[in-house]
Amino acid sequence: MRKVAKEAGCTIGLINHWFTSKEDLVMAAWQEVVRREHERAEQLRAENRFQADELLLATLPTTPELRREELVWQAFAALAISNPTVRKAYTRNYRYARSVLSEALAPDGSPDERHQETADLLIAAIDGIAKIAALDPARWPPAKQRETLQRLIAPHLNAARAATMDQKRRVKSAP
Repeated sequence: MRKVAKEAGCTIGLINHWFTSKEDLVMAAWQEVVRREHERAEQLRAENRFQADELLLATLPTTPELRREELVWQAFAALAISNPTVRKAYTRNYRYARSVLSEALAPDGSPDERHQETADLLIAAIDGIAKIAALDPARWPPAKQRETLQRLIAPHLNAARAATMDQKRRVKSAP
């Protein structure tokens, strides 16, 4: 709480007035991070760039702000280990992220089980990169994050696109 007060340029008393516990502070910070992530996804949708790779790239901690957001996620995940209420919120958000990513993987916006499985794999990849990059930014600069993500996700995105194309061909050739 002391560090937060110092960063915010205010007293610990003011922080304690608004947040009765460290958990309350983490929850408030997490809710703000989630709001920003939803905003970025909607911006990609508005710019007609709502695709899986764009969504994933937008979550990498490639800027100081995104690194801080990832550190909030890590604090939230740590809290979820011991707090069932936080764990429920974490699980709800994971399901939401999975549905958004699955939608981005499905060209018609109607994801099936394959898209959901691919979303799970891609989320695991982005989580790993984001965690290590946020904790060791000198070793994981933005270019390395992007390149690593592209290498990890390319086979899965290509497979998802190929399966979608096969499905479209079957629909066209059906009597």
